[in-house]
Amino acid sequence: MPKKKVNKNASIINRLTLLMFFLGTLALVALSMSIQIANDTKGSAYMINQLGLLRMKNYQILATVPLNQKDNYRLNLFTDIPSSEQYLALFKRYDLLDEYNQLQDEWTNQIVLKIQHAQKIDDIKNDIESYVNRINHLVHKIDQKTESQIQSISRLQQLFIAIIVLFLIIQIYYLRCYLLAPWRKLIDMANAISQHDFSKRFNIRSKKNEFDLLGQAFNKMSEQIESQYLILEELVAEKTAALQQTNKIVSFQYQATKQLHTPEPLCERFLIILRELEELVPLTQFQIRFYESDDLEHYQQISYDNQQKLPYCQNPKCNACLISSKPHKKNSFQRYWYLQDNGEKYGILFAIQPTDIVLSNEQENLITGLIEQMTTAMMLDRQIEQQKQYLLMKERSAMARELHDSIAQSLSCLKIHISCLQMQADLTSQNSIDLLTTMRKEVNITYSQLRELITSFRLRLNQTGFYASLIELIEEFNQKLQFNIHLEYLLPLNIINSKYAFHLLQFIREALNNIYKHAQASQAKISLTIDDNQIIYICIEDNGIGLPNNIKQDNHYGLIIMRDRVEILNGNLTINSQPHQGTQIMVTFKANKTIPFKIIEE
Repeated sequence: MPKKKVNKNASIINRLTLLMFFLGTLALVALSMSIQIANDTKGSAYMINQLGLLRMKNYQILATVPLNQKDNYRLNLFTDIPSSEQYLALFKRYDLLDEYNQLQDEWTNQIVLKIQHAQKIDDIKNDIESYVNRINHLVHKIDQKTESQIQSISRLQQLFIAIIVLFLIIQIYYLRCYLLAPWRKLIDMANAISQHDFSKRFNIRSKKNEFDLLGQAFNKMSEQIESQYLILEELVAEKTAALQQTNKIVSFQYQATKQLHTPEPLCERFLIILRELEELVPLTQFQIRFYESDDLEHYQQISYDNQQKLPYCQNPKCNACLISSKPHKKNSFQRYWYLQDNGEKYGILFAIQPTDIVLSNEQENLITGLIEQMTTAMMLDRQIEQQKQYLLMKERSAMARELHDSIAQSLSCLKIHISCLQMQADLTSQNSIDLLTTMRKEVNITYSQLRELITSFRLRLNQTGFYASLIELIEEFNQKLQFNIHLEYLLPLNIINSKYAFHLLQFIREALNNIYKHAQASQAKISLTIDDNQIIYICIEDNGIGLPNNIKQDNHYGLIIMRDRVEILNGNLTINSQPHQGTQIMVTFKANKTIPFKIIEE
């Protein structure tokens, strides 16, 4: 790129240099002329003093008339006055040299002779006064000449001051026009650029100076920045739109995740989400097909934009199937995606896509991610349903075992006794009476067992938590056992959640029930503690007769119930018992996270 040069005639630096040179020249000329004039007056004051001294000596000589021989030296007046060229030049510049010479000749040739012959003061007084007047006249002329020179210096200085002031005014005007004005214009452009205003331009003169070059550079820079700024604005607008779209997608994914895991029916959850998906992708008319089993011919298909609610709708307040869809173009085709996991198909998602539109990778990923979430939601619903069925079956199995080992055996015994009673010929015999008594006792036992089972099945946690429910349970068995059970409760507040609390209360109830029925104990203790590893220890002790040797067989319903509770807690069960030395039942489990303990019996 060729380098642009500044016109020398238009250069501000050159002009400022010339102005400063001219100003300096004026100052030097004024100073030189003032010095010259001052030099012309140099020595005038000294000569005036000498002439004044000359007058004083005249009067001194007059006072000594008549003169003695020894006073003749006083007549040499002009010997004390310097006669060098420096002082004579002063009389020459003032045109007074002739008068000074005449004054000197008159003293030497006339006045001195008269003084020498004078016998008294009156003889020479008039001559001395006339001579002094001539000296005064010469002094007066020197004063006038000196004052004239001083006035010349003053007028000269005033002239040059006026010239310098005029020059300064011109210079200030020039600086304002050619320095301050363009400088302010450049500052205004810089401030405008900093405020993203690129419309201002610098006016370039025909004869370019340094500011014109700066202004030209500013104009070019402003144009380039403006073009770049417009490009950046477009990019920012694009990025902002992309971020807003991404934000909508993220918000949609978050809301979809929340919606998918609500307890509402699947059709309501899915249809609302799919309708919102239409606002983010160029797809319409979403439909979803659910498979209830491995038979792909048996399915249920749902969609929105219906005229009336579906006949199998489970929520009368739901209107998801009535939501209107976006209009779709005529030239379109149907797409579908499988909702499957590990080869198991849960359904198919259908949608209408225009033929002239191709989904972006972001939109494809959004649909794929939503399908994965929908698949996971359906899988979790199935797993929850299976878990509910499993728990129901497990609870029913426990109920069946408890009924079989308690009431069913008692009823079987009653059945045998009734058969024996039917074979008796005489119902009033002692054997019949004893048999009826036994049957009555068995009926009472069966009734008591039935009430115990009903109480166990109806057990609920106290609203204030596990500790309050445990206290109620202990007070209940204090009345049954006729002595107070010692409780040692050293657990933190709310350390046992409701999931564990129910099974722990059932476990403790079963243990206390065994003490009440079989232990023949006079003391019982329950302790609940926790160690540094968050392991909870529950110990139930009594001083009863202990457990029989066959109590640990697998078909004893009490032990089975206790084992089931411990399995639910993922804990460890330990039973220590010696004949006539009491029984100790210990349970350990993790407080916050379950641990896979095995049941160990001693």
